[in-house]
Amino acid sequence: MTNKEYLTKSLNGLNVSEDDIDIILVKGGLVADGTVDTRACDVSVYNRMSVVLKGMLQNVSEGGYSISWNMEAVKMYYSALCNELGKENVLVARPKVRNRSNIW
Repeated sequence: MTNKEYLTKSLNGLNVSEDDIDIILVKGGLVADGTVDTRACDVSVYNRMSVVLKGMLQNVSEGGYSISWNMEAVKMYYSALCNELGKENVLVARPKVRNRSNIW
């Protein structure tokens, strides 16, 4: 299996075009026809999540037929990817702890 085949199959349900996969490969420094490096591919998807989200933000409605995307499913996919890679989930706002002891 090649890097491109892995990305195509793993992002299959997320409305990512072949051009978007090529961008993920180039930005990640991956060779499309090289032997699959799953970790490098997953890190590239994490780093270029904007490409995946771009395709998900387009709802289509035409002539009584409409397509809408399940953003919660995308967030769950991204969260699972972050947990797998041990990286920060930047899509979820986290409360910040601040030192307010100087107020007293």
